[in-house]
Amino acid sequence: MSKRHGAREQKRLAKQKAKRKAKRRQVALRESPDPTVQLKAPERWPVVATLVPDNLWEAGIGNLIIARRMPDGRLACGIFLLDVWCLGVKEACWKILSAGEFKEVRKHFEEHALLKDTPPEYFAKLVYRAADYGQSLGFPPHHDFRHAQRLLAGIDPSQCPDEFEFGQDGRPHYIRGPNESMEKARAIAAQVEALGGNYTLPVDSSDLDDIECVDDWDDEHEWDEEGEIDDFDEGEFERDTFEAVEDDPVEETEQARPRRRWWPPWQ
Repeated sequence: MSKRHGAREQKRLAKQKAKRKAKRRQVALRESPDPTVQLKAPERWPVVATLVPDNLWEAGIGNLIIARRMPDGRLACGIFLLDVWCLGVKEACWKILSAGEFKEVRKHFEEHALLKDTPPEYFAKLVYRAADYGQSLGFPPHHDFRHAQRLLAGIDPSQCPDEFEFGQDGRPHYIRGPNESMEKARAIAAQVEALGGNYTLPVDSSDLDDIECVDDWDDEHEWDEEGEIDDFDEGEFERDTFEAVEDDPVEETEQARPRRRWWPPWQ
């Protein structure tokens, strides 16, 4: 009896050990920062939201969100900051959120623009087309796009009949964001101007020591009426717009990565 009892106890302890090991493995996978682990096989997860700002084409920029429900009930979200006038996929990231956290994220973005739900095929096609547009101008998509786009897996953009016209009035129009230094903004502006496009360079007080300000605009550049730009979700900055006088040659932007065509995504 004692031997049989000892064998049963060892078997019970082995099962408990295996369960603890499996639980630790699940926790490790759940908390892994590796997108290839967290976002494995997302095409199996149902799409619960594909949100696009209703003023995207008027403002030229906005945050798009896709959310898919994971097996454990959480939402895997891809957030894409699209600049449809010039830079394409300006920023991209992915997050794993609870339903409550997702509502807060949506509420935050809707402080700047109402988000409307769109068909997943429309959403995916818009994101890939934007990546291609920016790439065609020499601006590759944000480095985390390769991870965030995993959440578009299983969606067939070719099923969307809509076509998109990027740029403003048929030409690229670059607007400096608050996170871009004036040096970087000037370099981008020079690249856009060489392509026949326009640019607007809002400045804040930290830039005033580095640029010369004049009262009259240069006629060869287009500026927004009253020297302002539309509000968008990239932070707060001064609205006064000045012309940046280029006394020195504009430095070249850092060498672009090899051009890659993002559309169609399966090629």
